Amino acid sequence: MNNNNIIGNGSVPQEFPHGHRLERFGDKPKKGDHKRAVDAYSEAGKMLNSNDWEIHHCLGECYLASQRSEQAMQESSKAVELTNDKIAHIALAKLAISDNKIDQAIQAYKHIIQYCGDNVEAVIQLGFVYLQQNDISRAFQAFGTVLAQSPGNVEAIFPMAYIIQNHQEYDVALSKYKGTTQALSESWQLWNNIGMCFCGKHKFVAAITCLKRAHYLNPMAWQPIYNLGRVLLMTGQSASAAIHLCAAIAATSQNSIPYLLLGLALKKLNDIQGAEQALFKAHSLTPREPIVLINYAIVLQIQNKAVRVAEIISDLNDICTTMNVELQIIQAAQRISRKINQIVNI
Repeated sequence: MNNNNIIGNGSVPQEFPHGHRLERFGDKPKKGDHKRAVDAYSEAGKMLNSNDWEIHHCLGECYLASQRSEQAMQESSKAVELTNDKIAHIALAKLAISDNKIDQAIQAYKHIIQYCGDNVEAVIQLGFVYLQQNDISRAFQAFGTVLAQSPGNVEAIFPMAYIIQNHQEYDVALSKYKGTTQALSESWQLWNNIGMCFCGKHKFVAAITCLKRAHYLNPMAWQPIYNLGRVLLMTGQSASAAIHLCAAIAATSQNSIPYLLLGLALKKLNDIQGAEQALFKAHSLTPREPIVLINYAIVLQIQNKAVRVAEIISDLNDICTTMNVELQIIQAAQRISRKINQIVNI
């Protein structure tokens, strides 16, 4: 299961400030003024020079604010054809990401890196794009490039530590996170990740302390409260785990994993019907998740619901033919199948 380590905008800023050159057009249009701004910029383009990249850039910004993404992309594309200024290429990259045009975003950031002098932020953003695409090696290389030039760059240290943590090198990750604690002392994502590093090292008291701090810093975030429930379940505190997992579900009702762990906690508390309800919900949200299926089958088996168990195991067996499934799950499914067959034969 995912460790739910978090990188978010609150810990590593992913926004670039606009440059001062746009100030000659005045302040950005307020909400509701975008149509008039488009007319003004269009008229300025006719009066001044239609090849002025800043006019096309600002038109793109106005179209984007008006939720006219196609026109925004057209104007932003015109802007980058006329200049190597990173402001225009950053705007195009962000717009491409919002439209899920990842290759175009990558090319925009690469252009900044190649042609603009101050490109550290572009390298960081490119690293985030690779990370979001699960291209871990290129992401690691991008963040490493930044740290080679600027070893104390927190915006690169944090995602680097995240990657290292996901490779279960918890001591190395903790040493990286330590370098960000002064700058990010109020970051719930930082304390969430540190907590899960301690969890990976089986230092559960430290993990709980850090996760409680993360939850205190952002009570609305579901990840710290979910991870608290997970650690409490691992340490045998099933009742407390169930309470925290219910809180996580309230914050992210369409995520199946909190329902799965709630089902396991309730099973340990001998609330089998409650466990079945939680696992039913988890199954409805992710009907092809093997770990949900096997735990749902186990709870149903406890209640002697053989027909439904057979259906679940059949679904799981079908999934095993199309994707890699953990050996432990496959073996558990085989044991359940043998028991079901014994019941049928009797």
